[in-house]
Amino acid sequence: MYPIVSVEKPTMSERVPPKLKAYVLIRVQPGKEAELYGELKQIPNIKGIDLVRGPFDFIVVAEGNASDVDRLVLRIRKTPYVLITETMTVWETFPWEEVSGQLDYGHF
Repeated sequence: MYPIVSVEKPTMSERVPPKLKAYVLIRVQPGKEAELYGELKQIPNIKGIDLVRGPFDFIVVAEGNASDVDRLVLRIRKTPYVLITETMTVWETFPWEEVSGQLDYGHF
């Protein structure tokens, strides 16, 4: 027989990270960039807004608990002139010095 071991279940605060970081990529209707920027500035939990070139027009940095980030993304997606969004949540963050020291540029 195996001994009975009491294992406590983690509390909700131990299971859910206190803060989530996400990058939200946004494509907007041409000519509506200024309007969207004005709306993005009003949304809580947005820590950064960058206008970029490429397949997306904006990259937004969001931070908060999972519910905060979900609400933020839904609010952005409901904006009439937002065509598409793509959200990437951060799994782990490394200090740049730690990562860049391990890169061997030019060799794969």
